[in-house]
Amino acid sequence: MTSTSKIDRTRRNALKAGSIVFGALFVAVAPFKQASAESQPVRDIIRDLLDELLPGRNPGPSGDPRRGRDPRPSSGGNCFARGAQIRTPDGYRPIETLAAGDEVAVRSGGFAPIKAMVSHTVNSESGKWVGKSNLPVLVRRGALGENSPNADLCLTAWHSVYVDGFLIPVGDLVNGISIIFEAVDGRDTLDFFQIELDSHDMLDAQGAFCESLYRAGTERCAPLLRLCGGRSQLRSRLRSAASLVVDRRQPIDIIRDNLEERGLEFARAA
Repeated sequence: MTSTSKIDRTRRNALKAGSIVFGALFVAVAPFKQASAESQPVRDIIRDLLDELLPGRNPGPSGDPRRGRDPRPSSGGNCFARGAQIRTPDGYRPIETLAAGDEVAVRSGGFAPIKAMVSHTVNSESGKWVGKSNLPVLVRRGALGENSPNADLCLTAWHSVYVDGFLIPVGDLVNGISIIFEAVDGRDTLDFFQIELDSHDMLDAQGAFCESLYRAGTERCAPLLRLCGGRSQLRSRLRSAASLVVDRRQPIDIIRDNLEERGLEFARAA
């Protein structure tokens, strides 16, 4: 990466960090007393960041992306929108046409039979989607890699995609360019579907590997990286902003930065 690209990365992440702080302050203004009592002060966030950036300051676990433990619901929250194309022995098929017993392509090799199909409908209220885990995220063509996905793909925010050896909730990779929160566009409902296999695995969804339904307590098919709320997102952005001087980015920061840069390259070429 050129020095200009690194400077652009620093500027971009600093702006996004500022937007997170501004958004948090805006939300906190209304219920000020409650926010003051329950919110971690900004100075504590800065202190945590210094612990991570400066050697010898005894870094604690607060800056680490959460690994292993997954607070997501065991059904719902990690699903494909209606129309998502899943690879089968007969080629790609819309997920809503699949049923238990059908075979689907998996990353572990070959094909695996579907144990069960899970579906749910998300309702909007006053033009807004309800439930953080159900926010629809649009992954544009090629956003995750060469021809991955091979067409725009819509997932729920907590649905993990496989990138560089890790599973990461797609909501943690939103960059506003190639991976975006999808607008409601006047729709009152969205139908979502998920595929349960005998064991957790990765499905070929339009050329991108995305997790099958994960049941709490079962073995995950790949390591999970995720950001834990606004403070974790802020620390991640600040680590990336500071990387021009000292690079203490964690894998999830690097992956997000790389995908963001990929999206910008697409935008510039368009």
